Parts: sequence; C-alpha cells; structure tokens
Amino acid sequence: MKENRFMSDDKDLRDVYNKIPKSYDRANALISFFQDVKWRTRLVDGIFHISQPEKILDVASGKGELTYIIKQIKETYVVMTDYSENMLNMSIVDSTRVLASFNNLPFRDNSFDSVMSTFALHAADNIEDVIREMVRVSNGTVGVIAMGKSDNKFYSFITGFYLKYFQPYIAKLTGEKSKDYRFIYYIYKRLTPNSSIREIIKKYMDVVTFEEKAFGSVYIFIGTKKDTEVIK
Repeated sequence: MKENRFMSDDKDLRDVYNKIPKSYDRANALISFFQDVKWRTRLVDGIFHISQPEKILDVASGKGELTYIIKQIKETYVVMTDYSENMLNMSIVDSTRVLASFNNLPFRDNSFDSVMSTFALHAADNIEDVIREMVRVSNGTVGVIAMGKSDNKFYSFITGFYLKYFQPYIAKLTGEKSKDYRFIYYIYKRLTPNSSIREIIKKYMDVVTFEEKAFGSVYIFIGTKKDTEVIK
C-alpha cells in the first residue's frame, strides 16, 4: 500500500520535482540509457521534416533541454511551460517561461504550430488528458518522448527490474542520492502498455511515427492534428 500511495497525484510529483531539479537531467539520462539528447534531436528533426513551425510550445520543459536543441536546429519562438518553478528558474536557455500544469495549459486553442514534450508525459495521472490538452493548443504537429511499458511481458519485467534495483545505485555512483530516483519506478509501475498509448494518440491525431526504444521502456511519437494542415 505504501508504494501505491507514493506517487498518488500531481501534487506529489510537483513536490518531488521541486526537490531534485539539479539532478533531473541526469534522471532523464538514466531512463533513456544515456540516449536522451540523441532522441530529443531525432524528435525535433522529425517535426521539422514534416513542418516548419514558427511558434512552439515545450510542455513540461524542465530546465529547457528540448528548447535548447530546438533553437540549435532553428532559431524560432519557443514557450517553455513546467509545473515546477525551480525547474524554470534553472533554465539553461533564454526563452519565455510559463508556470503551469500540463493538465491545464493556459493557452487558447490552436495557439502553437507545434507542441512537444520529452520525458514528462509518463508522470501524468491521466495521460489521455495531457495528450488532449497538447492537441488542443496545437494547430499542427505534436511530438512526444516518454517512458513507456512494453506489451512484451519479459521486456517490461527487465525494465521494471532495472528501474527498481539498478538505476538508483547507478545514480548513487554518479554522486546523486539513490532515494531521489526511486520515484521513477513507481511511475513506471502504474503505466499502461504502449499499445494503449498508441490507441489514445490515434483518437486525437493522425500518427506519423510511433517508435519504441530500449525494450519498449521509451516511446517516441509524432502526430498531426486531425483535419488540420500543418505549416510547411
């Protein structure tokens, strides 16, 4: 019962993220087996391959790792939004910053040419609500990288074992507190399989690509808003 209560709602997540902002980028690296920068770049390249967005929203931006990559590829207007004030205050890139939850984005419908999020969607209490919000404020493309759970039982077991028993101690070897990383395992436990995420995406978007990485522990998808022409 204690495990199930550990990450019970968004307030719990906000408390955790406010406590560990300095090591959050390292947490993403550990989730992605140190492929996070490569995969972010791939996501941005994919978005720019099918459209040329002039106004982009980085949802749950953290310190701005994704925004930094976007601006390296093309100098464009990016708004960063995150639930943690500490994360935004530690931004590594100069960009507009908005304190907000990804469940309730404070923007009008179709406000952005593209909406992206990396290593955050899995933390939502209701992933479909967040996807719906991202689609609502986009008038073109949506791109996401998030922690996933393979439909293959063996792969999902391997990932869970790694996150529970190995990741906290790898973090410790890199100078972090292992207890600060245990929350990732609890998030993983409550995830639904990747196939169900794909079905949710298909309800709101035309799927351009959906890829699984690292035994399905991470998925990358790009979609276009239904019945909307993207800016090219």
